[in-house]
Amino acid sequence: MKNNPKSETIIDCALELLNTQGDHGVTMRQVAQCADISLSNVQYYFKNKDELLTALANRYFNNCLEDIRQLPVLTDGDDLSSELAQMLRGFLSHGLEVSEMCRIFREYWAIATRNDVIEKYLSDYYLEMSDILSEKLRPISASPEALSSAVSVIIPFVEGYSITAHSLPKNIDGVTELLTSTVMSLINKQNDS
Repeated sequence: MKNNPKSETIIDCALELLNTQGDHGVTMRQVAQCADISLSNVQYYFKNKDELLTALANRYFNNCLEDIRQLPVLTDGDDLSSELAQMLRGFLSHGLEVSEMCRIFREYWAIATRNDVIEKYLSDYYLEMSDILSEKLRPISASPEALSSAVSVIIPFVEGYSITAHSLPKNIDGVTELLTSTVMSLINKQNDS
């Protein structure tokens, strides 16, 4: 993909169409019409719809990964539980927002069920998220298995929370406390072997 103001305009139009019409409304022709440029010009910047959807995902998903990278590495200390709770609450709070980013994530989950390119993109995204989160929790984890267990609980819980947050019997504070307690027990668990 070539990065310039025109490609950004094309991505903006694809985003608008994705938000208003879902991914079936994001055709190369519709994007060209929205951007007020020719179809061949759109195809110059993005060979096909998969390439365009990937560029659109990069805009949002890379921001999320960068936010996680910016979090401090947790270390054993007096405030470990509080620091973990603060990190987890930050993740969960995104689920309470019906932001543009949240809508994009939901659309991409749906697209992935019928598009192998986007399914692979999301798989790679979550693998990278897992690696970054593991870096943040490794110093406080009793073992590699404990770390693996904690990350395997956090990511799907947080992602699912973005869909179910408003329907749960506990508010965000209660959920944060529950998730923190669960993760603390997992990261402190020694290997049984």
